[in-house]
Amino acid sequence: MSPHKLEVLPSPAALSQYGITKNGFLPAESPLSRLPHGYYQPWERIIEKMPILIEEQQIRQWVDELPVLDTYLLASEPEWQRAHSMLAVIAQGYIWTGPDPSERLPPAITIPFLQTAEHLEVHPVATYAALNLWNWTPLKEDTDLTQPENLVALHTATGTDDESWFFIISNAMEARAGPLIEVMLGAIEAVEMDDVPTIVHALRYFETGMKSIGELLERMDERCNPQVFYHMIRPFLAGSMNMEAAGLPNGVFYDEGDGKGSWRKYRGGSNGQSSLLQFFDAVLSVDHSRSGGFHAEMRGYMPGPHARFLDDVEAIANIRGYVDSHRDNAELLAAFNTAVAALSRFRDKHIALVTRYIIIPSRMGKPVTGVKRRDIASASTKMAAEKPRTQELVGTGGTTLIPFLRTSRDETTETAVVR
Repeated sequence: MSPHKLEVLPSPAALSQYGITKNGFLPAESPLSRLPHGYYQPWERIIEKMPILIEEQQIRQWVDELPVLDTYLLASEPEWQRAHSMLAVIAQGYIWTGPDPSERLPPAITIPFLQTAEHLEVHPVATYAALNLWNWTPLKEDTDLTQPENLVALHTATGTDDESWFFIISNAMEARAGPLIEVMLGAIEAVEMDDVPTIVHALRYFETGMKSIGELLERMDERCNPQVFYHMIRPFLAGSMNMEAAGLPNGVFYDEGDGKGSWRKYRGGSNGQSSLLQFFDAVLSVDHSRSGGFHAEMRGYMPGPHARFLDDVEAIANIRGYVDSHRDNAELLAAFNTAVAALSRFRDKHIALVTRYIIIPSRMGKPVTGVKRRDIASASTKMAAEKPRTQELVGTGGTTLIPFLRTSRDETTETAVVR
């Protein structure tokens, strides 16, 4: 048993020790919009101009002129998070802007990026944590974070409202699920005390929460156009794993200077890296053994404390087992199965969203615009173009999309307890 399990087990009281706040997996306070120390101004200047530098094909030139900055002046977790988030977006811009992707990440990005990744216990790539959890700001103080119109992304590759909205929808879902985490941990405790009314209440609350989160997902179309997402935004979410056809046969070389460095392959940014969905699975004891280990692999892309939280929740999850041994309680059985059905319906909504934003645009061809984006839009989607059949379309996380999502949905549905 690892040491942390002796010190803390998931409970509402222990959440802060896992980096979980009133906003769920989002930070309690909004992320910094600037690093306080002027030493990091070179990074800030690039991130501020990011969309223009990408548009005008100057991002690599600017990054190549960057000094190698040390991370020793980062004094707080929000500072580490901002530094990491900026470096992730700059790295994506560097790799994917140009007629061909860059197979090398220069020392000025590699060295500090590896350091921030190690500190935050997350892979050095544009993860969901870097692009979502630590990349938002409220439009006014003391605002409701569960309403996406109240938030905006701090930095994007394209500078479009579509890209900001794409990230922010997920963040609003995270915030909306904050109370759900506490309630479901309370249900785990209630099992130990044979407190059926509390378990039933929690499961009904879960059903309501899933419906609410699903309604947020369905708001994606309000401000994120599927064609814009597929052709302009998605290339910058791509990883370096399974990207041979896109021009990265060996992945990306993280150059640490002085002849040091290593070839690395990482999956791209994906909502599969959100701890939230995996928490729902863990607390209901959904078995994803047919999903090829993808869910477990995604924990390496989550901040260390969040990944440990999920491991620990899985270890103590007892709700399904309790329901299974109390099948004669019709109210309890119905509440559990209704909660499972709500999670399954959410996955159906996700499949519908992927169909609208990836499957359909992949068949439609690139829209003709006056914007010079031919190069960046094509690089990371070459693979999809070479595999036109829907069944083989690959997501930014590197999995075959529809079959994988359907399997995850089916595994969820099968969690129901049959009387």
